Amino acid sequence: MRLLPRVVAPSLLALWITHAPLHPLDGLSAASASPPTLEMQAQLRKGFQAAQAGLFGSAELQLTASIAQWEQTRQPADELAALYKTRGIVRLERGQPERALSDFSRALQLSPSADAAEVQRTYQLRARAHQLLGNVREQADDLSDAIRRLDALDAIEATNPYLYAERAAARMRLQEWDGAAEDALQAEAEFGVIGDKIRKLLASADAALALYGAGDVAAAVEKMKFVFKSKGIPASNNPDDIGLLQALARKDAELHLAYAAELYSTGAGASVAEEQWTSGCIRLEAYVQDAVARRGEELALRAAEAKADETGQAVRLRASSVSDPFGTLTPNTDFNAALNGLDPKSPYVTQRPQQGFFWYKTSEGEVERRDRGVALAEVDESLSCRQFRSADWLRANRPEWATSLVNKVVSYSSDVPQKPIVMPRSDRSESADRLRRQLGIPTEPFFTPLNKEGLPLKNTE
Repeated sequence: MRLLPRVVAPSLLALWITHAPLHPLDGLSAASASPPTLEMQAQLRKGFQAAQAGLFGSAELQLTASIAQWEQTRQPADELAALYKTRGIVRLERGQPERALSDFSRALQLSPSADAAEVQRTYQLRARAHQLLGNVREQADDLSDAIRRLDALDAIEATNPYLYAERAAARMRLQEWDGAAEDALQAEAEFGVIGDKIRKLLASADAALALYGAGDVAAAVEKMKFVFKSKGIPASNNPDDIGLLQALARKDAELHLAYAAELYSTGAGASVAEEQWTSGCIRLEAYVQDAVARRGEELALRAAEAKADETGQAVRLRASSVSDPFGTLTPNTDFNAALNGLDPKSPYVTQRPQQGFFWYKTSEGEVERRDRGVALAEVDESLSCRQFRSADWLRANRPEWATSLVNKVVSYSSDVPQKPIVMPRSDRSESADRLRRQLGIPTEPFFTPLNKEGLPLKNTE
């Protein structure tokens, strides 16, 4: 039995070390190589533990040393491929996609016929490196290679909507509309199967644009209406879902702009189209304001925590939405959280995203497994619906919008002038909302002002 650093990576940080029998590959014979020494194994374990702890600089150094040792002692190719793949993951985390790409390519070269699941994941990882480098064609090709290997996996692993969602996005950028629509619809269906309502709606929004590009305007419009009607359904108290909900808010807002242009092109009238355009403008402005405020608050909280760490006082601060302004009289104090079986540092208590919280241990003495979650949206504060009135801006920044849709938006924009964006005023204070949430009192009305199609109600309705 040899020590094999297996890297199972549905996300970039799902790493652990396990034991498994090996087979020689690519002319490197396991029989001809001496087993790794205890020192080599200790070096390797340090690399994996550093990666698991988020110390990616240290992890890269340790893994690089292990790779050199494995090559010098002619260890089996599949072990060496696993090391290259792991270092590639670390380099992606360090913002080095070009170097990560080299590692993933080397891993595939070393073990092209290894375990189908490992090869499939490596193609997906390399596709993400290509995405970061702007190599859209290569990204789509790697995703296709990964998808072709799904049939060789078991039923659970073969259900991978992420692959289809990523390839749909790549194909839209390549203007391969038919394939993009097929992928987005497949992703939508599979996200529904696994119960991920937020990502299902994100795939629905992508499907609407892809269907539009494919020329099936009627189906695209139906998908738009489905998103409008369903966007309020996903609910989550996991702060790592905030980034996904922000993406859904942006796509919903932009689909309202697209729908306005489509309505105008069909002769629905300027007033009807402008109603949708205005709704999209307000939603987009709300998305920008929320994203800027959330990111600013999170950066301030991290800075305050770092300052506290310098004095030896490790603290985990709460987001303002769940702060305890009344001290011990606040319903959701750390003490009450503990009484209810919740760790006060849990993201469900602090409502802080990307905390890498230790949810459980694999075994005593082992490093805990963690998932950093989805990052908060980074937005340009100048983003608004006014930019969507420019064909040049749309072509440069929204390649997923088909030329036919861009032309309709430009036609609407030339005929219907942009009015000032007037944001609705809330009749409640933020502090009052925070207290209502802590008491379990709803902060939103039970009935929303939307009709069956998810469109704003008229006064007569």
